[in-house]
Amino acid sequence: MKKPLISVLLSGAILLTAGAARGWADTITFNNSSTHPDGTVTVGNTITLSNGIIDSVARVLPLAGFTITGNCTAQGGGSFGCLNFTSGTFVGPDTSTTANDYTYNGGTAITITGAIAALGLGPNTVLWTGTFDPAANIILQFDNVCQTLPTQCTGSVTGTLGPGTLNTALATALNVSTATAGGNDQSLFFGFSGISLPVSGFPTGTAFGNTNQLQVVTPGVAAVPESGSLILVGLGLVVGAKYLRRAKLTKLA
Repeated sequence: MKKPLISVLLSGAILLTAGAARGWADTITFNNSSTHPDGTVTVGNTITLSNGIIDSVARVLPLAGFTITGNCTAQGGGSFGCLNFTSGTFVGPDTSTTANDYTYNGGTAITITGAIAALGLGPNTVLWTGTFDPAANIILQFDNVCQTLPTQCTGSVTGTLGPGTLNTALATALNVSTATAGGNDQSLFFGFSGISLPVSGFPTGTAFGNTNQLQVVTPGVAAVPESGSLILVGLGLVVGAKYLRRAKLTKLA
């Protein structure tokens, strides 16, 4: 049995229209390259990151990106954007694992500031602000144990993002919404000096942090369907109407 022409036309129109529109969500990546592992992490009753390096931002697909500069000076020289955050207060050891893990409350602010010359954004412009999800704990994990200075140990801080807001000019340039949804885990890696396995209470010490990447998910801006797609939809409706009328007349005869 042949497929009615209206189905073929409408199917083609839907495919073309879908191809013209953007996806429902985009991943925006704030990145620090491996050559810029700067930032100061302080661990205590809270965890803070000061001046973590961010040197670029990009929308993953389709690819579009910008260089970020600012007032954070990397160990290797240069000036880049800054990522800063403070965790909530210490909760206790993470008893769900056998590793050397500790939990902190989420819900506190995360900010990225910097300059993007290509968009006319000057130094210390807020490029993104968001929070850690207040319903999810931040996990501090050590890969090994250090007890006294200058012993070094390594670790990470992992947290789930809550909603946030992209700078309007940046969101427009990337063709995404200013509103970000959060929900994905983010990790900060560091080399730590201090007491990572306290007798009681929370770990204490400082570290150089490597922010690696922070990825935020934002709804895409829906594109207007191509004119060719609209014409094809209209043609499908016209032909479909004629098809249905002919079928009705044939049935009455």
